Amino acid sequence: MIKKIPMIIGGAERDTSEHEYRELTLNSYKVSIPIINQDDVEAIKSQNVENNLNINQIVNFLYTVGQKWKSENYSRRLTYIRDLIRFLGYSSEMAKLEANWISMILSSKSALYDIVETDLGSRHIVDEWLPQGDCYIKAMPKGKSVHLLAGNVPLSGVTSIIRAILTKNECIIKTSSADPFTAIALASSFIDTDEHHPISRSMSVMYWSHSEDIVIPQQIMNCADVVVSWGGHDAIKWATEHTPVNVDILKFGPKKSIAIVDDPVDITASAIGVAHDICFYDQQACFSTQDIYYIGDNIDAFFDELVEQLDIYMEILPKGDQTFDEKASFSLIEKECQFAKYKVEKGDNQSWLLVKSPLGSFGNQPLARSAYIHHVSDISEITPYIENRITQTVTVTPWESSFKYRDVLASNGAERIVESGMNNIFRVGGAHDGMRPLQRLVKYISHERPSTYTTKDVAVKIEQTRYLEEDKFLVFVP
Repeated sequence: MIKKIPMIIGGAERDTSEHEYRELTLNSYKVSIPIINQDDVEAIKSQNVENNLNINQIVNFLYTVGQKWKSENYSRRLTYIRDLIRFLGYSSEMAKLEANWISMILSSKSALYDIVETDLGSRHIVDEWLPQGDCYIKAMPKGKSVHLLAGNVPLSGVTSIIRAILTKNECIIKTSSADPFTAIALASSFIDTDEHHPISRSMSVMYWSHSEDIVIPQQIMNCADVVVSWGGHDAIKWATEHTPVNVDILKFGPKKSIAIVDDPVDITASAIGVAHDICFYDQQACFSTQDIYYIGDNIDAFFDELVEQLDIYMEILPKGDQTFDEKASFSLIEKECQFAKYKVEKGDNQSWLLVKSPLGSFGNQPLARSAYIHHVSDISEITPYIENRITQTVTVTPWESSFKYRDVLASNGAERIVESGMNNIFRVGGAHDGMRPLQRLVKYISHERPSTYTTKDVAVKIEQTRYLEEDKFLVFVP
């Protein structure tokens, strides 16, 4: 039986009985997804949701939805987990963890408030005019936010949508062919909670292909007030080419991440953290560790301990299904490294691959829980492999060593420094790919004070015409 994916426009499931359908193959199963047409575009363009919610009402609604996801009997959650297992090849443990994280993100009221506070300077600025300097300032939504989602990390799409909701933007969401489920499940859970709620009615979810006729998708892009693009080089390039020149684009493009192991006393604790950072999302995320740099004399002991921890992760967070090509790539890298006489260990059924190799001897990276470990003497040998705009997350163990290296890591292009074992947890207050995303989702409106308002430097009424007439401009000069 072919699974049919719905289309949502304006918080309502669209009648697509007369639509043409596109068939996708995911994990050897067929998925049928409706092709957007001109009527859909007109409905999106005419959508104008009046959102007079304050930040408290927004957070409370998200919390209510999160509590639904927290229930292990919630039908939407159960269907989502089943879809991730069947169509995306997730293990049951990985799929359940993904649903748990959706609940966590939505239910963390304090974190939602703090995201607005840290990114925008005040959680009140989206609701009120706040005095700043010699003005009053308010952060207004940009309007229609178009989200071009990636399929490798479902939670990135959830994060993208939540950011737009917190800034009161309407969401037009293009799902990925690799994951047409997450955005639909999230938007549908809003509708389950209250189909008439402004947040529910601000949700539109659909799919189109970059490789086919883009006349209709281009109309959607043309009505965007801001675009959020996730994915690889081709996805970001497409977004750039098809976004109007006067519309801002938030680009979350391809990144790579590394780990630094700095002569740890507790080798087991360090290996546990690094194993987590390799295994989470099977290295499909930008923050996933691909290369490990070991400083110190006990690299062989660490290597052996990391092998044990990768085996443990094979049990507690099993690897997802792999295609024939992915398995072949994994085997090829293993054989190449063995031929080069590198130290190579792998888990049962290709559950992981660990290679000890010299600096500069990087082979191809099949991902799928494969990592290279390199022996170095100090941080100066690592910095040539940190690339500006490419290296996202650097995990460090022990944590205390991060204070030694953070300045040199930052100056060489690293965008994020975290403790090993924490790569998938983006702390509130942190930047994302070198930016504060919420700042890019709002427009700041300034209401400036009048001529009678005296400033720190000019303690007189500003009468510009009079000063021009009397040639007294120098009165303004402090």
